[in-house]
Formats: sequence, structure tokens, C-alpha cells
Amino acid sequence: MSLTNSPFPRMVQMYYRHFLRAGFGPRGRGSAARPTAARASEPIMVMSSSLPLSSRRSNILLASLLFLAFFPACSRTSNTIAVIPRACGTVLWEPAHAGAAHVARSKGMNIYWNAPTREDDVAGQIDLLEKVVARGYAGIIIAPDQTLPLRTPVRRIVSRGLPIVVVGTNLGIAPAAKLSYVLNDDVAGGEMAARRVGQILGGRGSIAILGINPQLTGITARERSFEKTLEQEYPNIHVVARRLGYYSVPQEQQVAEDVLNRGEAINAIVALSHSSTRGAFYALVEFDKTRAIKLVGFDQDLMPPIRTGGIDSVIMQRTYDMGHAAMELMDAQVHGRAVPGITEFPPILMTRENIDSPEIRQQLKANWWAAQ
Repeated sequence: MSLTNSPFPRMVQMYYRHFLRAGFGPRGRGSAARPTAARASEPIMVMSSSLPLSSRRSNILLASLLFLAFFPACSRTSNTIAVIPRACGTVLWEPAHAGAAHVARSKGMNIYWNAPTREDDVAGQIDLLEKVVARGYAGIIIAPDQTLPLRTPVRRIVSRGLPIVVVGTNLGIAPAAKLSYVLNDDVAGGEMAARRVGQILGGRGSIAILGINPQLTGITARERSFEKTLEQEYPNIHVVARRLGYYSVPQEQQVAEDVLNRGEAINAIVALSHSSTRGAFYALVEFDKTRAIKLVGFDQDLMPPIRTGGIDSVIMQRTYDMGHAAMELMDAQVHGRAVPGITEFPPILMTRENIDSPEIRQQLKANWWAAQ
């Protein structure tokens, strides 16, 4: 929009006229300065200093407020980054909050952290994304609830040139100068789970796979990698049940109970998400089979049963490191520096033997309010 066609000149004139009326324009030697060569039809603008001091101060304040109201973009540049995880207050995502906050604090930036109350509230996440765009934040970090529905909103953000870092899910949009990904290596996670199952079953047995979710590319990659590794390295371990996943733990528990009710011999369950892991554990407790059937889960959430053996192991994401890296990338994008398109972090196999190790504790750190 050109300056001549914009309301900018009229706003300046309004501000300048009010400023003059406030008694702070140029003065002559007397109590008033008389304009020269004024047309008879023009009113004479008197810039008097005889107004009471309190009145002049009030006028200055009003004129200043008018100026700031007309030009909010000139008043400040946002240094706030919006961070939208899949959910708030969870063992999986609060460490990402801490990682991002620690970097932001060191860079002099602020964080707006918010998410829908449920991971399946895709419409709520999209609505929140649109709201933070409208607020004019400096950039956005988001962990999409689902892959396909978030593609169009993210494409719109990229087209506007607003920096964005996508965490945890590859949306199928090519990385660009203002779009980067920070991902968990889900292929490596699938391989890790297959080898753990092969180890605890001694290379033979029957298993069920729960929590398959085609709406998240990461979980799909886990499942494919798991089955491929199992077939290649442990041909005597057979998958006898596959079930789609839900975001609701009670639904996941019902799915697991249905599998157990079939009466087919199952030696282990592999649960591909934190909700399917929790649901499968509750079902095993209900059927009193936590010792008879091994449970290998994904995504840290329910950890006390790992200590007692109710859950054999969990393939955990390095979400603290992922949040830390996402904010570092965001800082680089905001300041025009080149960034890698995709950054991947290998998962960790969390067992009873290493649950208290420094490596695990680092990834569970959720003290976002503290200095790094």
C-alpha cells in the first residue's frame, strides 16, 4: 500500500493539529505567534502558552495516546514466541516447555505456551494457531495433533513469511527459510522396540500391536519400522493382533481388554503411543497379567510401573532436547540466519535399570520457570 493512498498522512495531520492545540507548537516573542500571509477565510491557529500547566499536560497525554493508538506497530516489536504442544501438563510435553523456555530466557525472548485440553481437539489447535498469528508474535513452534489437518494452516503461515518450527511430526511440507522440523527418530524407535521384544521373548512368541494411528506420520513410521525389523531379525515372533489407536485412555484400555478376551496366547504387547501404553497397562492389571505378558510402550507418561516391572520398557522421546533445539532454530529464523531443514533426535530405551540415569533425568526436566 502506497503512503499517498493510505490514511497515514491524515493521521499525522490529526496528531499534529492536536499537538498544536495543546500549546506546544512554535511560539513567537509574545504570548502568541501570528501566522503570516493567512487567507481571510482561514481561522488563525493560536499556539498559546497561557494554558494552565495541568491542562497542557493532559493535552500532551491525550495526543500521545492518540499517536500510539494509530501506530501500534511502531510502538514495539514482539519478542514473544508462541509454543503450541499437543497438550499441556503432561510428562511428555512439559520437558519441551522447559527446553524452549530455557533458551528463550537466555536470548531475551518470551514464550506464550498454550494447547487444547485434549490431543484429539484438532479444531481447537487450529483455532489457537490462527489466534496467535493474529496477535503478531515473532514466531510459532507447534507440535501438530494430526498431520493432514495442519498442513493448510501451516502453509498459510509459511506463505506470510512468519517463522515456524514444527515439532514431532513431518507435515510433508518441504523445509524452507522460515520452516524447520524438529523430529523424534521414529524409525529408530521402531527398530529399538523390535529388538527389545526379541530380547525379552528370546526370539520367539506372539505379540499384539496397539495404538496404530495413520493420522500421525511418526506413529506410522514406528509401526512399519517395528514390523520390518521384527520380520528381518526375529522371524519366529509373530504379530497376531493389530489395533488402531485412540487418544482416549479408556478407549485404549477397552481395545486391549478385547484383545486379551480373545483367548489367543499373547506373550507381549507393543503400544505405539503414551495413551495406548497406559490403556494396555490398565487392561493387564485388570486381567492380572502384568507378569505373564510383557509390555513395551512408547512416549514417556506412565513411569512408576517401569520400576515394579508392570511395564517392561518405554521408548522415550528426548522432548527436552527437542524443545531446546526448536527455540534455538526459532531464534536463528527470527534473526535471518540459515537453519537446517530437519533436526532429528534418537529415542532412548527407558528400563528399570536406567530410569534414574542422568540421561533420563535430563529429558524429564520440566522446570520451565527456572534458569537453565
